[in-house]
Amino acid sequence: MKGFTHEAIDLRHQLHRNPELKYEEVETAELVTKELERYGYEVKTGIGKTGVTALLDSGRPGPVVALRADLDALPICEQTGLDYSSKNPGKMHACGHDGHTATLLLVARVLKEHVGLLPCGAIKFIFQPAEEGGAGAYAMIQEGVLESPKVDAIFGYHNFPGTELGHVIVRSGCFMAGANMFKVTVTGKGGHAAYPEACIDPVVAAAALIQNTQSIISRNISSGEQGIISITQLNAGTAHNVIADDVELQGTIRATSPKAMDYLIERFESVVKHSVATFGAEASIEYTLDPPYPPTMNHPKESELVHQVAKESLGENRVHWLDGVSSMGGEDFAFYLQEVPGCYFGVGNGMSSPSLHNGHYDYSDEILADACQLLCHTAIAYIQENAATYSN
Repeated sequence: MKGFTHEAIDLRHQLHRNPELKYEEVETAELVTKELERYGYEVKTGIGKTGVTALLDSGRPGPVVALRADLDALPICEQTGLDYSSKNPGKMHACGHDGHTATLLLVARVLKEHVGLLPCGAIKFIFQPAEEGGAGAYAMIQEGVLESPKVDAIFGYHNFPGTELGHVIVRSGCFMAGANMFKVTVTGKGGHAAYPEACIDPVVAAAALIQNTQSIISRNISSGEQGIISITQLNAGTAHNVIADDVELQGTIRATSPKAMDYLIERFESVVKHSVATFGAEASIEYTLDPPYPPTMNHPKESELVHQVAKESLGENRVHWLDGVSSMGGEDFAFYLQEVPGCYFGVGNGMSSPSLHNGHYDYSDEILADACQLLCHTAIAYIQENAATYSN
């Protein structure tokens, strides 16, 4: 596998140089398709607009395992200074999807070379677009990616900055938070800044709104739940002496259970409405993530399988079973887990790694081979454990 790994790293660098945003991954999908065909696969393209799949079939009835990687990059300016830095201004693989894609290509190549290891069944490789706010998983599911053949279980991973390099984190239950995005428009009455008494100042109303929403989590969510409301954008005004007619705010709501998410949205809407009403202003709310990402809920049996396989493959000292949520980041792998059993786990990108969605971040090539090994062994182990179901 060593020679294959070097090629996969080169592919990762090629992907990193040429990032494409959600649903624009045309060249990325073409590269993935070309590589899969070179390995000997029959490839299906255009699933969920720019998604790609391939199937490794043992030729014998048995379980079907899906393995998934994400293709898209982010609208971020790269600041790494690497010799394989992004060539596309304002676009960057700042979440490691280039590494995830290269890993799954390596998995597909290794398993194709060792197809005899499959006792039965099949492995479906899913290269998915638009994880970053585009619900690409949902789009692929709607177009039948979990059918023909029907998938019995699904697995995938994300690199984790702040976790020791090559260490694996896994848990049953909520692994990552559910997420929604919002846009709030606060409408007042504009006018001259020298005469605020003649206006309804939406900036002052928005300031109160921002302050008040920050108490929702601390005063409304129990210690057994986790939630976040972050307002990340505020746009208002055109001149220093003009009070604007309206203000636009954007941000995100996240929670670790559907119940908590529903409650946070209810409280958020109430606080927004009443905060601005105090100043005589009005507010409208639009949710912009469609559909919103549910919490990533790992299944018990499949999570324990990953845990056990990781210990056997990498050593117990490099595998960590979590009792709590690993991340408040959202992940559309959650849509797959609503349809079939599976597990989404983390592989450490290093303690000193810059955070995800940061212009200085880079996926560590050192974890690619370990991630490949774990995905290979997990898929084969699942098929072996469940083969008896098809023996009759």
